[in-house]
Amino acid sequence: MSVFGLVGLQDARALQRLIESNAGYAVRIQGHGVEPGAAQEALTALPPNAVAAQKRGYGLWEGNRLLAFADVIIGWPEPGTAHIGLLMADSERVGEGLGRSLHEAIVTELCRAEGLCCLRLAIVDTNADVAEPFWKKMGYQPTSQVAPHRQGTVESASRIWRRKLGCGAEASAGPI
Repeated sequence: MSVFGLVGLQDARALQRLIESNAGYAVRIQGHGVEPGAAQEALTALPPNAVAAQKRGYGLWEGNRLLAFADVIIGWPEPGTAHIGLLMADSERVGEGLGRSLHEAIVTELCRAEGLCCLRLAIVDTNADVAEPFWKKMGYQPTSQVAPHRQGTVESASRIWRRKLGCGAEASAGPI
């Protein structure tokens, strides 16, 4: 049975193992394999105009083994929105519903946050074939927003997807 909890810098080794289990993601996003400091980067990187206090790392743990990880920026890029920067599950455990379980736990956690009504994420075009089916199942819809993406040797575009958080009064609000 997995346990939902925070993931911080002290968990970098466990996160690095998880990221290395998904080497294909790094190749699709940055054009090369996983860097030695990938976990540190995932735990500390911030988008423009965000501050460290807005960033949360969440995970599903089985003992000391991190099975799934997500980083979330609260109140970015605008108040009322939480941005999921990365959600990754252990590639050795594909098909067990770890991504869905982690996402549901995050939604439950974020419903406790005052004033959040929307979840947002960006899907890089070079990862779209893998990512889009999952995010559609989680209730996200593409918007018309597109941003350039450059990481490593990959130049592409990121497409913004959104969904209502689905808790409290915000659940019955109008379209996003």
